[in-house]
Amino acid sequence: MEPGQQLQPSTQQGCREPVVTLLHHPSGLTLAFVFDVTGSMYDDLVQVMDGASRILQQTLGGPQPIRNYALVPFHDPDVGPATLTADPRHFQRRLQELYVQGGGDCPEMSVGAIKLAVELSHPGSFIYVFSDARAKDYEQQEELLQLLQRKQSQVVFVLTGDCGDRSHPGYRVYERVAAISSGQIFHLDKQQVKEVLMWVEKAIQASKVHLLSTDHEAGGEHTWSVPLDSSLKEVTISLSGPAPEIEVRDPAGKVLEEGRDLKELLSIPNSAKVLAVEPHAPGTWTIKTQSSGRHSVRVTGVSNVNFHASFSTQPDFDPSLPSERPVQGFPISVGVNSTGLKPPGHLQEIELVNSSGHPLLWMPVRPLSNSSSGQLWVGSGLQAPPGDFLLKVKGEDAQGYPLHRLSGVTYTSVVPGLPKVNISSKIQAYHREPQLISCSAQSEIPFRLQLSRGGKKLGEGQLFRGSGNSSWLIPAASKSDEGFYECTATSKVGATRARTFPPPRLVAPANITALPGQDVVMSCAVVGHTPYNLTWSWNGEDAEGGRTRLLQNRSLEIRGVQPGDGGQYDCVARNAHGAARGSVWLFVQEAPWVKVASSPQQFSKGQELRLDCTTGGHPLPQTAWRRWGRTLEQHQRVFVDAQGTLHITAAVPGDAGNYSCRASSPLGWDERAVTLEYIEPPAVLAVTPAVHARLGEDALLECWVSGVPAPRIVWHKGGQEVAASPGGARHGALRLQAVRQEDAGEYECEALSEAGAASRRVLLRVGSAPRFAEDLEEVSVEIGERVSLPCRAEGSPPPRVTWSRQDGKPLRGQHGLLDVSRASLDDQAIYVCEAQNEFGKIQAEVKLAITGHAAPAIAQGAPVIRALRGQPVSLPCVVLAGNPFPARHWLKQGRTVSPGGRYSLRADGSLHVEQVSQEDAGNFSCVVSNAVGSHRQDVALVVHVPPSIELGPALVTATEGSAVTLRCDATGVPPPAVTWAKVGAFPPFPWDAGGRAGCCLTAGSVGCSVLWHHSHAMSLSHHLAKPRISVNGSRESSGPVMIQALVGQETILPCEVHGTPTPLVAWTKDKVKCLLSVPSPCRYSILPSGSLLLAEPRVTDSGLYICTATNAAGNDSLSYSLEVQVPPQIHPMPKVLRILVGLPLELPCMAHGDPVPNLSWYKDGRPLNVGQGGFLEGPDGTISIKNVQVSNSGQYRCVANSSAGQDAAELAVEVLEVPYMEDGTQVLLERVIHENVTMLCPAKGTPAPSIVWLKDAVEVLNVVPGADVLDGGSLLIRAVQPGDSGDYTCLATNEVGSVSRTTQLLVYAPPEMMGSGQQENVSAVAGQPLMLDCSVSGTPVPTISWYKDGQLAKVSTSSGGPRPSVSPRCARRMRAPIPAELRTRSERPGDSSACLQCWNAGPRECPRHRWSG
Repeated sequence: MEPGQQLQPSTQQGCREPVVTLLHHPSGLTLAFVFDVTGSMYDDLVQVMDGASRILQQTLGGPQPIRNYALVPFHDPDVGPATLTADPRHFQRRLQELYVQGGGDCPEMSVGAIKLAVELSHPGSFIYVFSDARAKDYEQQEELLQLLQRKQSQVVFVLTGDCGDRSHPGYRVYERVAAISSGQIFHLDKQQVKEVLMWVEKAIQASKVHLLSTDHEAGGEHTWSVPLDSSLKEVTISLSGPAPEIEVRDPAGKVLEEGRDLKELLSIPNSAKVLAVEPHAPGTWTIKTQSSGRHSVRVTGVSNVNFHASFSTQPDFDPSLPSERPVQGFPISVGVNSTGLKPPGHLQEIELVNSSGHPLLWMPVRPLSNSSSGQLWVGSGLQAPPGDFLLKVKGEDAQGYPLHRLSGVTYTSVVPGLPKVNISSKIQAYHREPQLISCSAQSEIPFRLQLSRGGKKLGEGQLFRGSGNSSWLIPAASKSDEGFYECTATSKVGATRARTFPPPRLVAPANITALPGQDVVMSCAVVGHTPYNLTWSWNGEDAEGGRTRLLQNRSLEIRGVQPGDGGQYDCVARNAHGAARGSVWLFVQEAPWVKVASSPQQFSKGQELRLDCTTGGHPLPQTAWRRWGRTLEQHQRVFVDAQGTLHITAAVPGDAGNYSCRASSPLGWDERAVTLEYIEPPAVLAVTPAVHARLGEDALLECWVSGVPAPRIVWHKGGQEVAASPGGARHGALRLQAVRQEDAGEYECEALSEAGAASRRVLLRVGSAPRFAEDLEEVSVEIGERVSLPCRAEGSPPPRVTWSRQDGKPLRGQHGLLDVSRASLDDQAIYVCEAQNEFGKIQAEVKLAITGHAAPAIAQGAPVIRALRGQPVSLPCVVLAGNPFPARHWLKQGRTVSPGGRYSLRADGSLHVEQVSQEDAGNFSCVVSNAVGSHRQDVALVVHVPPSIELGPALVTATEGSAVTLRCDATGVPPPAVTWAKVGAFPPFPWDAGGRAGCCLTAGSVGCSVLWHHSHAMSLSHHLAKPRISVNGSRESSGPVMIQALVGQETILPCEVHGTPTPLVAWTKDKVKCLLSVPSPCRYSILPSGSLLLAEPRVTDSGLYICTATNAAGNDSLSYSLEVQVPPQIHPMPKVLRILVGLPLELPCMAHGDPVPNLSWYKDGRPLNVGQGGFLEGPDGTISIKNVQVSNSGQYRCVANSSAGQDAAELAVEVLEVPYMEDGTQVLLERVIHENVTMLCPAKGTPAPSIVWLKDAVEVLNVVPGADVLDGGSLLIRAVQPGDSGDYTCLATNEVGSVSRTTQLLVYAPPEMMGSGQQENVSAVAGQPLMLDCSVSGTPVPTISWYKDGQLAKVSTSSGGPRPSVSPRCARRMRAPIPAELRTRSERPGDSSACLQCWNAGPRECPRHRWSG
């Protein structure tokens, strides 16, 4: 290649494949959730998690399944992290891992999150946005809208909030995104998110096509004609807006009904409505929508016929350069790639419609290509309108029906701008090496690209569409090739140029050292001819200002430099193509200086210490640590790091002392000291953490303390300080004398020092040893009954009560009550009740006696039972008595017979063998036993084996007249009897004991017979025995045997049959042959022994039963009169009855049973005399008390008895009594000051009333010091004062009423004379009024008498002249001094008077006060 040769241009347009391939979506789509994870979205998130699993199941296995899933959470200011996965289970896990956070802020970064979801998703995907806030980053919408138009994806918003302003740009961007992507906005409450998700399951259709998309700013009614072709399977009409209404008419004009022809997919009141219809006929359908506000309408269908459009700026569509957006202002052509349209189906025209659904313009289309993947149709000569528009294609399907399809996104025409040119601003080349100079450009319309240098073109310009680049090759670069290169892109809009410019270059400056006060100039040399700008900075800030200025040559001058001016100064040379940086260090010489932490510093043992030492100066000084004036010795525990910090690890007390940091340089030295003081935080050890003291005894609480410095010891109780000791004491002791109950509690020993505080608690327990509240007595109970052994103990604290048996057997007790649910003989013992607390332990014994037990008894049976081999047999064992009910077991020959295998136990206790054999024969014993004793009954089992004959020779030849022996060997159990007879002749032959017959020989045949069996030549001859029925081995009664049974309890009617041959047993009831044989056709069971078993008897089973045994010898019968009884059962009754005293009381007790039970009552374990004989005949056993009293309280027990059993029920009666006062209460109490007074409150009532004392309607304990309410309710006031006088009210209250009693208390105080009590002299002028003051106090008010010269002064006033008079100034009843005045008008010199006060409360001498005049 020659120097300066131009390379072939290349266009950066992506892969040049046919447009048909470009317009196809990849196989499969993306389902994306964009979720707002602020705190207010918790309810939404829960519903989305629940609905996601259903959506995922819906998307799996579809005709074009979802290929992958995207999840993009966002929360201001963060977006993400995003999840993209093809595994639906992983997607669901990530969704469930989301958690909401924060909240309360609005708006959110939603646009960025949607953009990320669109970028991650495949084209044509479904994106659902969940939020309750508008967008904060709405400025980024243009980039998102372009991305949506390119990807053709749909965005649906599910909003549960909008920050309250739908006119805000942050909300309007949602409307714009929904309109562009043919999505919608659903406004709903948080609880309705689940409903939208159910619709989403239906809305996700890979083969969904768009038929209508309109957006309206205002409410109104709109009618649309929508052609539906034959390929549409299902059509969905979605209306989002307030008060939505939808009406659908088919081509025949019929209005479709909801719930029948129309399927409702979503209905959110005042927000959204979605209906679905399956078109039953192609043609033009009519859809009418109505809404009261801003709304949007979307109509989609499921079909395989769809299209994808792209644009070209060439008049004739160029498949090699498709564009997703049209260019405004230039003629464009449109390419439509249709899929699924089968011939003769075709397209006819393209129509551009606005967002309201109205057409803007149209153009015809013509076919361009046809392939297996689709058909390409082209329309030319289109001028793109400004603003947004939708593309609608029209044509006919293969059946000739109108075909309409709408684009899935809204298009926005692009306004072309100047070309964008890019060239490197700096190109670095190497001498004699090849160098390539390249530039690139982009433009919406065609442009020409040209490289030049110094105004001279380098090669020919090239024409590009969309983008392209141009290059110029320098084979061997040299100095002459240096310079500026320019790249120019020219289009119809204009031209754009870009040039190469090298950035400036700096020569590294040298560092500067200066003395304080000198002037310093710092310079940065810049190499190159390109203009530049030079700036200086220091510590990241502009260096100019104050003593620093920038010189004309861009150098930096510092006048009168100071130590603080030292440091790094940065110079930056910058032009349009780059920047260069340099640094200059300024060192200002400075004497050393040292800074250390404040002193003293305290430390504790084991602590890690860091003593920082900051030094400075120039030159840098040397730093060293010293201790006590000497160089510090360093080792592993004590060392100095590179920064000069002294480290002391695992400090010990010996590390305390003075440390100093010293810095030195040629300019001098400096040193600072730090003092370390060792401290040890206080520690407290409680000698005895818990101290127990009995009432009245002394208690000693002790603790030991430690710490440096020595701490002070303080004792606290309940947050109040009770004692303290001076610092320095190591032992703290608090002694409490004669402790009382209120002294109990937690005491705290606290150690205090400047190193801290520590404390330990000591618990003082004050109490008393346990004592039993009542004596324990012997208790008797019938076997099987329930019994409780009470044991109530008192003490402080309440003792823990436990039970044990004297014989050491284990048991358990509860709350002092030992409960035995079903008493048995094993429970008869001596029980020990033990009460224990911290102050002692006591024990008491109580004997529990068990009564009512009985030894077991077995019904008498046959001593021998015979059975044939192979037949079933039962050995009876009927228990007649025993309490507690005995246990049964069988023995054979003295060895235990275990059920299982050949033997089984029947419900009646009989031992059963299904197929008896010879080895089963023997002696059996039934043994029954309980805690009282045992009973044994033996029975012998004989197994009969039928006779058998061992045949001899069938033909015996002998000489006539001679003796002959015919053998007949017979065996059997019992041994069979043998008889011989000649066939046809009855007289028997004689035979010997061996069964051999001897006879005279005659011709003929002879037969041998054995008893029971047919053998050889003759029939069997039987020994017959008439049937005999026995009961328990005997048969004494001739009439019916009386049998009583309980309902539901298994019962056996014995019928042991003996006879030969074995008799046939049949049972009848009330002469009705219902129980004829075995097996029984009714619900009864006949045992092998012949006995009748009733598994669960009913009352209707009562009647006359007859057992009949029959064989060839005769028959026998036995009759039973069976009475089925119902055990008594008491109806449920209340557990507790509460009633006021004096009212009538009924204690209910209803019982049923058969026979009718007798009812008896017990109170507190003792029988009540009710009815005749102490009981009432049922079923109503209610008893009445006409005038109930407190004595009627107690535990009542109703017992129902009959021959069938017993039942009992208990209830507690609580008689409530309104509080009342007993007689004898004093209503007036008089006491002298400082005496104690007790006011009684003898209140009674049930339950016991609570007592409150009031004085003047205020609780006494709050206003009267020294007042206490005693256990009996009395009020004690110690050392009464006159101020305690008043009315005291005792208020007794319980849950049914209250009563009060008022007591008047008078506290007397003796008279007290005010003043010194000594004689006083008074001077007066004759003839003038004179007043002598006499102030006294006392309760009650004292009487005052005046004496003159030992004579009682008369104080009455008469008209005869001036007389002395007494004028009381005040007369308060309580404590107030009572002044008394003696007035006189004429006095003689030398007169004297005396004031005498007397008190009627006691015999004390009246005090006197004297005056002399």
